[in-house]
Amino acid sequence: MNSLLQFLRKEKMISTISIIAIFVSFTLLSFIISFSVLSNTAMNFLQKQVQVRVFFKDTYSETSILSLKTELEKDQRVLEVGYTSKDDALRIFKDLSKNDPILQESLTTNILPASIEIKAIDVKDLDDIANEFSVKEYVDSVKYLKDIKDTFKYYSSIITIISIILFVLFFTVSFGIILSTIRINIFQKKDEIETMKIVGASDEFIQRPFVHQGVVYAVLGSFLSGLLSMVILVLMYASNTLGLRDLREVYLVGNFKVHFIAFTLILVLVLNLLGYLLGRFGSKAAIDTYLKI
Repeated sequence: MNSLLQFLRKEKMISTISIIAIFVSFTLLSFIISFSVLSNTAMNFLQKQVQVRVFFKDTYSETSILSLKTELEKDQRVLEVGYTSKDDALRIFKDLSKNDPILQESLTTNILPASIEIKAIDVKDLDDIANEFSVKEYVDSVKYLKDIKDTFKYYSSIITIISIILFVLFFTVSFGIILSTIRINIFQKKDEIETMKIVGASDEFIQRPFVHQGVVYAVLGSFLSGLLSMVILVLMYASNTLGLRDLREVYLVGNFKVHFIAFTLILVLVLNLLGYLLGRFGSKAAIDTYLKI
């Protein structure tokens, strides 16, 4: 550790440039992760607005509809079930057509069917739910905006793929930075390494300082980028930018959600973990490639 601190003090330029490069790379990486999480949150919210609306025949009683609603609420696929009675449907339609008095006079509850609105926990289940109701004898019709659901699914997949590609790209760049830095350090200490080998120093003893250097550079750079990202995100939350304070929770992966502030802490931990792994494996790769013992 003492030799590492001595090296950091002696080679301030190399150390500073390496840490800044890792910091910049991990800051961009944190933006990609944040964008991916916020996009996933937006997609989850929008997808949950897509629903199957089932219209019933007049022969199907309100008691039967309410009983069906209760059964659906126990279905593990279902997020929420709403009910619109014939009277409610008439009231809504009149409100929408208030500028057309002639149309309002011709409206009665007899021409407007009762309905239920079904939202699924996973939007993929809406296809099955719609198909199940479309064959029921007591169902008059099923309205399901499948095109909207498919559009959400398409853009969600595109965002996921782009985020993964960018994540791999910036992590690879960071790996290259560690590799190059350790390579320079090895070449600068070539004479010292030769001397240590002559006096019988073990391979582990010679390699250890370079591993520590890679870990310190990566962890320090990733920690600073995580800290900056956390400050920016918390300020965005405090100022309610993009409605984050109203949103409160974000979806990390799939339907797994946490409070926004908890997400910022998780982001810092993830960046630090990635920094440690990057420094550890990056320095080992450089040692195996450039340090011939």
